Amino acid sequence: MIPVLTADKMQEADRYTQEELGLPQSVLMERAALSAYNVLTELSDLEDAGILIICGPGNNGGDGVALARILSERDIYPDVVILGDRAKRSEGLKTQTGLLEKIYPQVSVSDQIPDSYYDVIVDAIFGISLNRKIEGSFAEAVAFINKSRDQGSYVLSLDIASGIDSSSGRIQPDLTVRADRTVAFGTFKAGHLLFPGAMYSGEVTLKDIGIPASAMESGADIHIFHDSEISLPPRQAYTNKGSYGRILIVAGSKGMAGAAILCAEAAMRSGSGMVRVYTDESNRQIVQTALPEALVTTYDERMDEKGLADAIEWCDAIAVGPGLSRSDQAAEILRYILGHANVPLVLDADALNILSADVDMLARTGADMIITPHLGEMARLTGIEAGEISKHLIQTARDFAESYGVVTVLKDARTIIASPDGKVIINTNGNNGMATAGSGDVLTGMIVSVRGRTDDSFMSAALGCALHGRAGDEACAMLGADHMLAGDIIKHIR
Repeated sequence: MIPVLTADKMQEADRYTQEELGLPQSVLMERAALSAYNVLTELSDLEDAGILIICGPGNNGGDGVALARILSERDIYPDVVILGDRAKRSEGLKTQTGLLEKIYPQVSVSDQIPDSYYDVIVDAIFGISLNRKIEGSFAEAVAFINKSRDQGSYVLSLDIASGIDSSSGRIQPDLTVRADRTVAFGTFKAGHLLFPGAMYSGEVTLKDIGIPASAMESGADIHIFHDSEISLPPRQAYTNKGSYGRILIVAGSKGMAGAAILCAEAAMRSGSGMVRVYTDESNRQIVQTALPEALVTTYDERMDEKGLADAIEWCDAIAVGPGLSRSDQAAEILRYILGHANVPLVLDADALNILSADVDMLARTGADMIITPHLGEMARLTGIEAGEISKHLIQTARDFAESYGVVTVLKDARTIIASPDGKVIINTNGNNGMATAGSGDVLTGMIVSVRGRTDDSFMSAALGCALHGRAGDEACAMLGADHMLAGDIIKHIR
């Protein structure tokens, strides 16, 4: 897995590399500048391009000045602007500026934003260290960069686009650089991946600058998957249908058969050996017609306790909630499952809405549990406004997981999967075509299917999300975002 660091964690890895391992800051700066140069060489006609490098007073600015010298070594002479109080410039920046001015005095170094057009602009203003409001000449520089981009300039940001909070992805409205590409040093920062920062980062290219992977991994409690890690659990030759999980789907109140069908079919397509749907009697024929491979157990006006008990005894994992309703009967079914099931649970949709009236029920059960709330459901569970949750996705998911002992899948444009021990995985695939009715039901079916075949709820939830997003990406590539249905995601599960 790939570590994802906050600003503090990245700075600690950088400090360890310099102070404990003895790799000088100047070497790291040279490596950063060289990696940025290598990215720029992918542009056509770089030798003839007008290039402006805008630097801040810190080490990110030092990276920018070092880049100017590397370009000059290739007879490509950029203009350089260094912002801020000279007295507050970092030692690394001072050293790089001195080298540039001595070796290449023909390079223009100024503290004023020019009033001219450049083909390429490099943003080396803040990097990951931004911790204050952007104002004054810095705000003018950001405005100039964005205006130039609107006029056709190509914008490359060093490490992270200026204005993005590298730990949260939050931005400063109208004061954030809109990059075409970001060259990220060492590893990804959370701000590259979380929205709205992800929209301002452009294409993010990861470059090794000499900080050891062990230094970054030791401080990482947030990760993303390598593409090669996203696959269904392998199947063995000598097996039968019971080897791949017996899954119980408790879903679909009267008139809501569709949610049950989507969830159950997703579980089947994700490799489950057997799937049973526990649903309202009115849905029996619809479910059996749509999914002849599924077993169906139903209830009428009263919960069929024996039928539910038998189904619980039969299964390896249970998903509860899609289309279940918030009726007294649905609440009775949920309470019975929480009180009697000794297999892993995945709670979604109406199961979470019912729980919001008594969230402490989660802690009292002590069950091996995954919950999959979207922002609105999380707001009901926590009492925190959805808008505030969206600003603190990682912290909200982590706090809830730790408080209630449940794996928490907080669904948004970037879904956060948090474990009770504080570990987090960010799901980075998926697309806005998946913002369609039933997509969450499909996700629940995929997660419970993976959980029925594996032993780790946290990794099952994360893998289910990654597989769901990848299937959605394949569906979008074929159909287009506007034309996708939840069922199209199921068709592309691989």
